[in-house]
This record gives sequence, C-alpha cells and structure tokens, in this order.
Amino acid sequence: MTKDRLYKINSLVVMLFALGCMVYALSLPLGNLQRPGAGFWPLTISLVMAAAAAGLLLTERDSDDYEPLTRRTWIIVAGFALMGAFILVFSVAGLTSATFLLCLAWLRFMAGYGWRTSLLLSIAFTVLTVLSFSVLLGVPMPHDVLNVF
Repeated sequence: MTKDRLYKINSLVVMLFALGCMVYALSLPLGNLQRPGAGFWPLTISLVMAAAAAGLLLTERDSDDYEPLTRRTWIIVAGFALMGAFILVFSVAGLTSATFLLCLAWLRFMAGYGWRTSLLLSIAFTVLTVLSFSVLLGVPMPHDVLNVF
C-alpha cells in the first residue's frame, strides 16, 4: 500500500469516527449558545473534526512530514482506549476510583514510572481532582463506591 493511500485511509477513519460522534451527539439535547445542552459541544467538536478530516482527504498528498507508525503510535491508541475505560469506570464506580486507576495505568504502563512513584502520584492527583471538582467547585458527581467526600 502506498503512503498516499495510507493517509487517505487515516482521514477516512477520522471522518467516520467524527460522524459516529455526531450521531451520538444528536441523540442528546442540544440546547443553544446561551444554554448549551449535553450534546452541544460534542456536536460542535465532531463537526470541526469531520471538516478537518475532509480537508485532509481532499488536499493532502504524499509527504515525508508524517511520523511513521511505531510502538509509540500504539501507546497513543492505548491512551485513548484508557480514556474510554475511564468513562465506563466513572459511570459505575465514581470519580475517585476512575481517576486513580487511569492515573496509575498511564504512569506505570505508558510512561514507565516505577510502582512506588506511580502509586504516590496517582493518589496525589486523585485527591487533587476530587477536591477540585467535588469540594471547591461543588460539581455534583454520581455515586462513588469509595464515598470519599
């Protein structure tokens, strides 16, 4: 497969992902600029992402400016997958558990920190996040299995 076709496939994958996000966003209440609903910003971002992918699909040509697919590329894909896992854990177990597990996975397995450093930083970031959102900002959170605050 030539590089030119590979770039077109990448643009098509991004466009299909954006279209899927648009369909999901349209299933949520949109609201308006003064009072945006839950689907307003996901729809806006999906439209921008689809437009960018279409622009690349129509204009991009073979170039040496692109970074090759390496092991590092798959770490980025794993990071996105972990964000999806974060959403699932958050909806089931709450902010505290989801934040701690995401932080731990990123630091230990993606960044390569040792267990001790990963655990300490994950605990510190989790406490900071929970304090910031739940206590300081007063954001209502779903049930948290650890019921920290």
